[in-house]
Formats: sequence, C-alpha cells, structure tokens
Amino acid sequence: MSETRQSASDRLPDDASAAAAARGRELLGWSTATLLAYAAGAALLVLEPRSWSAAMWTGAVAFLLLVLTAAWWQLASRRGVQAQAQRLIAEYAVLQHVDPGPGRREPADRTARNFVRGRLLGWLLVGMVVATPLVSGAWDQPATAVPGGVLLLVAAVLHLLVREREARAGRRWLADPPGPPRD
Repeated sequence: MSETRQSASDRLPDDASAAAAARGRELLGWSTATLLAYAAGAALLVLEPRSWSAAMWTGAVAFLLLVLTAAWWQLASRRGVQAQAQRLIAEYAVLQHVDPGPGRREPADRTARNFVRGRLLGWLLVGMVVATPLVSGAWDQPATAVPGGVLLLVAAVLHLLVREREARAGRRWLADPPGPPRD
C-alpha cells in the first residue's frame, strides 16, 4: 500500500482539527472585538464625532466594514483557515500542551517563543496605543470622551488577557515541551 501525502489537518485527530479551527474563530472574535473597541474609543476621544459630516460617517463605516471583511477573509473563511492551518495547529499544541507530531514540533516551539515575547510587546503596544488617545482626547466633551476612554480600556484589557494566557502557555511549553527531547 502506498502512502500519500496528507495535509497537516488530515494527520491530526478530529478533535485537534476541530480545536485548531475553534482557535481560529476565537482569534477572530478577540481580534475583532479589540480592534473595534479601540477604533470606536479613539474616534470618540480624538475625532469629535459631533462635527462629522455625512461623508465622514460614511467613510468610517466603510473602513470598519473593510476591517471586518479582511478579518473574516483571514480567519473565518475556508480559504483563510486552510492558509492558517499550520499556525493554528502550532497554537493549539502550545495552548493545550500536546505534542503536535513529527514535522510540527519546530513551528510549535517557535510559536511558544513568540507567545512569550508577545507578552512584553503586548504591554508596550497597549501602553502606546491607549495612552496617545487618552492624553490627547477631547476631555472637554465628556459625553463622547468618557465612553471613548472606557472603550479604549476595554480593548486594552481584552488584548492583555489574550497575551497573558498565551505567554503562560508559551512558558509552560518551553519549560517542558511535550514529545521527544529536542536537539
């Protein structure tokens, strides 16, 4: 009997493939929620929406639709999930602390290192991205500034929760990688 080449998701047990797909949907949800909360918060704080024209509101809605479409294309469509399969499988392996199998251990090791590094970068990014609109916001208009500030803080908390969870999983993986010993 001859062996045929299988895709990464074909070699995984069904529950692992389903979990990797669920990871893609979870990532889409967190990313979209964080991005929308940040964009809305920054707009309310800095752009003074009361003075916007109809064309500016149309542009803002078009931008949000473009971002949502790009996120869906990247992470929720069949083509996007297939393109991201290796990354999602590596993330699944690190988060669940399971051996991804031969040929997938190095991407999982790399993912674990990136998760640990991503924690620091996440804090720096949130610090810069959230601080700028909070400092330069139109606080003389509390009707829009306060909800904008709250949305920015919600986006920061969502982002940091994901990064902290990933960093814990990455540290656990690097301290005790599943599977055979690495070279």
